[in-house]
Amino acid sequence: MATKKYQIKATIFDKRGKIVSQAKNDYSKTHPKQKIFACKAGENHRIFLHAEILAIIRSKGKGESIYIERYDANGKPMLAAPCKICQLAIKEAGIKEIRYTTGG
Repeated sequence: MATKKYQIKATIFDKRGKIVSQAKNDYSKTHPKQKIFACKAGENHRIFLHAEILAIIRSKGKGESIYIERYDANGKPMLAAPCKICQLAIKEAGIKEIRYTTGG
């Protein structure tokens, strides 16, 4: 079994800064919303479940901000700007603030 070179985690917060939901990329699952946003972004092949989309699904529309984290195999922070698919999902969810790790 191959080891992932990095891990991505997304956390959604409400207006008061309380955690509403958290998720990690899941390379073995997908979701109809993932497929919808992948198609909208023109990336139909990228249907594995992205952390941002799973966190949005779990937040049930209660998110105000999202923090996206990406770490390499050694735990070092890496650039975690949302991909085109996730940018569309975040915008549609009405999340106003996006923060993410920028690397070491």
